Amino acid sequence: KFVLSGSDDFNIRLWKASASEGVRPKLPREKRQQDYQEKLKERFKEAPEVKRIARHRHLPKAVLKASKLKGIIKDSKKRKEDNVRAHSKKGAVPHVPERKKGVLKE
Repeated sequence: KFVLSGSDDFNIRLWKASASEGVRPKLPREKRQQDYQEKLKERFKEAPEVKRIARHRHLPKAVLKASKLKGIIKDSKKRKEDNVRAHSKKGAVPHVPERKKGVLKE
């Protein structure tokens, strides 16, 4: 029902797994209606209109901007590291893979 996520700024967020669902318990009538709608989606999943709607994922503007900014920062750090490596003596600035940068201690 819920998804936990953590971020670089040490925030933990609790998200609903299905954003359109409410948190309170459903009435039997609501549960039957939701089951029926899920069956319809499954039945007509190959229709182009249904495919387009199912494929669409809306992100909040703050989350989208933060992810774009993080990508820009990552690219600029890599570009700077490449420039420093290009204008230094051979072997003075070692190449550290991205996977190893996140590891603090082995």
